[in-house]
Amino acid sequence: MKRMKRATFTAAALLSCTLAFSGCSLISQAVQPEQGQSGEQSNADAQDQGDQNGQDQGDQNGQESNADQNGQDQTGQDQTGGQDSSTDQSTSGSPSSGGSTGSDSGASSGGQGQVSIGESFEDPEMQDKIEVLSAVRNFESSKRASAIELGGEVVLLEVKITPGQKYSGLIQSGAFKISEDGGADYRYDQTDGLEAEMRAAGYEPFEDVRRRDGGTHQGWLAYVPNEKQDAYTIRYERGPGKVLGTDEKVPEFTTSFDIPSV
Repeated sequence: MKRMKRATFTAAALLSCTLAFSGCSLISQAVQPEQGQSGEQSNADAQDQGDQNGQDQGDQNGQESNADQNGQDQTGQDQTGGQDSSTDQSTSGSPSSGGSTGSDSGASSGGQGQVSIGESFEDPEMQDKIEVLSAVRNFESSKRASAIELGGEVVLLEVKITPGQKYSGLIQSGAFKISEDGGADYRYDQTDGLEAEMRAAGYEPFEDVRRRDGGTHQGWLAYVPNEKQDAYTIRYERGPGKVLGTDEKVPEFTTSFDIPSV
C-alpha cells in the first residue's frame, strides 16, 4: 500500500514538473518578440552613440588641424548645391541666451543677431497655415566654421505651421528653400547637420509635420549660403499631387519672401 502511494506521488510530481516546464517555455516564447525588439533598439542606440562619438572626435581633430594651419580650411568648401552631405550631430560649446557658442572659430563678421520677419500665408488647396516669424543672421557655428571663414554664413529661420485637415501627408523642411542670388537658384536647408548646436543655443529644430496630427508646430531651419548677402530670398514650394483613388489633381503652390539683414 505504501509502495503504491509512493509511486502515485512520484508520478504526480513528475507530471507537475512537466507542466511547469511547459508553462515556462510558453511564457518565454510569448515575451520573446518584445525582448528582441528592445534588444534591437538598444543595439541601434548603441550604434548611434558610437557614430556620434566618432563624429565628435573627427570634428575635434579637424578643428585642431585648422588651428595649426593658422585658420586655413583643410576640409574644402561645400559644393553640393543642395542638401548638405554632412551628418555631424555633435554639440558645440556651452549654450547661452543669445545663441552664441563662445567659440571664435564659428564667428563671422557682423555678429549674430535676430531679425523679425512676420510673414504669413495659407496654402489654398491643402489649407495649411504658415507663419514665418523671425530669422537669425550670422549664427555662430563651429560645425560650419570653414564655410564661414570662406565668406559664407549660417542663417536660421523660425516657422510656425498649422496644418490643414482636408488631406493627409507631410509638410517637410525641404519645402522651404533659400536663394543667395535673388531667386535664380535655390538650395535646401541644412538643418540635419546643425541640430545639436541649434538646441544648445536654444533654437529647437523644425520637424516634419503630419497633417493628420493637427495642432500647431513651431521650429527653426538652418541654411548655409556659400556667399553672405545683405538679404536672402526664401521660397515655399508644395508640389502638385493627385488624390489617391480618384482622378482629382491638386495644383502646386509656391510663394516667396525675404530674410533681411540685421
